[in-house]
Formats: sequence, C-alpha cells, structure tokens
Amino acid sequence: MNRPTLNGETTAAWRSEGVGPATLAEVMSDVERQVAGGDRERFRPLPTGFDPLDDVLNGGLRRGDLLVIGGAFGVGKTIFSLQVARNVARSSPESAAVYICYEHDRAHLMSRLLCLESAERGDRDNALTLRKLGIMALGSANGSGLVSKLRQMPRYAGLLEMMNAYAQRLVLVQASGSHSTLDSIGEWVQEMAATGPRQLLVVVDYLQKIPVYLNGVESEAEVTTYQVQRLKDLAMSMGVSVIAIAASDRVGLQAKRMRLTDLRGSSAIQYEADIGLVLNNKYAIVSREHLVYNPAQAEAMRNWVVMSVEKNRSGRTAIDMEYALDAAHFRFVPTGDFVRERLVDEKVIMA
Repeated sequence: MNRPTLNGETTAAWRSEGVGPATLAEVMSDVERQVAGGDRERFRPLPTGFDPLDDVLNGGLRRGDLLVIGGAFGVGKTIFSLQVARNVARSSPESAAVYICYEHDRAHLMSRLLCLESAERGDRDNALTLRKLGIMALGSANGSGLVSKLRQMPRYAGLLEMMNAYAQRLVLVQASGSHSTLDSIGEWVQEMAATGPRQLLVVVDYLQKIPVYLNGVESEAEVTTYQVQRLKDLAMSMGVSVIAIAASDRVGLQAKRMRLTDLRGSSAIQYEADIGLVLNNKYAIVSREHLVYNPAQAEAMRNWVVMSVEKNRSGRTAIDMEYALDAAHFRFVPTGDFVRERLVDEKVIMA
C-alpha cells in the first residue's frame, strides 16, 4: 500500500503508550502534557454513524476498543461493518478505515459501496444493485470501464464524486484464510497508520477465518482466545479501534435468539471485547403477541434488525435498538430507534 500521507507524517496518535508501570502522578503529568500540546485524540470518540448506537456508546468507539459483532447468517453483519468503515472514512479527512475481508474480494466490496452510495442519495428507483452493475459491466464497449461508464451517466456521476472524496482513506483488503495471519493484519494496519490519519478503524470479517499456526493441538476455543487477544493487543498498542465479526457455534445457530454467549470461543470474546453487539432479525425474536394481532406489522418486521448491546465498557448495557435493513443496496438506514416491543427470553448482561 504505497499511498501519500494524509497529514504529511505519522501523527502522535500512533505512538504506543508502552507496556509497564507508571505512578498516577506520572500518568496525570503525561496526559496534561499531551492535551496541552494538542494531542487530544484519546478523548475523541470515533462515531459509527448510527443513531442511537453512538449515543449508547457515549459518542462512538475509542482508541484501543475491540467491538465484536455476532449474528445469524444473512442478518447483515458484513453490511453493517462495511457501512461503519465507510462512515468513518467519509466523516473527516483525518479519519481512515481498513476493511480486511476473508469472505469477499475487493471488487465485490466496491460494488456493495456503489449500491450503498446510490441508495443514500435518496433515489430508490434508480439506485444501483448488483444486477444493474453486472448489466452495465457486460454492456460496456471495449476501452470503457464500469467506473467511467457510471461517471458518464448524470444520475450516477454524483455518487462517484462522493466515493472519490474518501476513496483514499478506505482500504479494502482481500485476505486469505490460508496465509493472511494476524501478523499480516498488523502490517496492513501499520502501513495505513503511516499515512497519518488521526483516527483509524480496523474491521476484520471475520475473526475465526484468521489462520493461526501454533502447536497444532489447540482446541477451537484456545485458537479463538489467541485470535481475540491479539486483536485486542493490536487495538491497544496501535491506538486504533477494531471491529471483528465473529461466527456462531452450532448451538447458537439453532437458538431462537442469538446471544454473545453463542459465539464460537465465547468465553474469550466475552472477556476481551470492550463492546459486544449481537444482530438478530426482529421478526425472529419479537414476542408472539406482536405477531398474532397485527399480521401486516409482523411481516414488516422481517426487514428490521435488532442490534443488542450485550457488553459495553463505556456505557449502558443490555440495550436493544432496531434498524431498517435495505439489503438490496447493502445498507442499514442509519437512524434507528430503541425497541419498544417485548422480545423473547431474558437479557444476558455482561459486566
């Protein structure tokens, strides 16, 4: 990744605080010196761009935070994570994101972003879909690429301008489940940090796909523990925010409502994660009385996702929010609400 720096040089935000003891007086003096000198980034939250989630997180993610996302197949974990990365990259010239994906190639992620941006412009009838993009690509004349064709169309030229505004600050990594190790992730993050953003988000899609080569006799839980501990160490040592999508275990996939405890290697995830966010389809977890007496409303719930904050070291816990899912355009409507209906089973609260 050979890109120009965003601020000319690596900023103080990427200096590791260092491992080891310090007296409280030394810490107070160090923080005073940093703030007085203009290095205030540790106090600046990194908004996800989702309301009321950012309010629940007291403004957003913080340097050193590890947010783990769980959920059933097809509920929108990748959609949400890529949208957050996009939100961060476009929020400020001094913010950047690295999206490390073990599931999709870079061109597919770009196509998702094109669909998202076209829908965000408010023209749903003309918003791009994967099918429309495929037709355009197949119909392009020799010498004319997909992007240039979109740029020549007045209805889509604007969205390319929007994407170009943050395209240098959003890095898409096509990772390999056989050799893109935790060391590789660390190198990619260091390369992006060297370009000088004051705030950096790292997304790993997904946690259990990261190859780990230890002694070869470790259990799945031990491997997951190693993976999540290393990602937390990366967040702390580099002063970045990390989002990791986690797979569910077999029991969790069969559960009526998925919980943080249903994720593979959940014991390590519960302890290491600063924030635990679990996504469930609203129709699947709303209490039965809301489905029986208003069938039309119940059917509409299939297009809504409940985001449950099951662990939060920076604020409130056991909070259920709901967001409309626009799956055709790979996006959530970013303004949601707190769930008012009763949901199935009791809440599990992580300290």
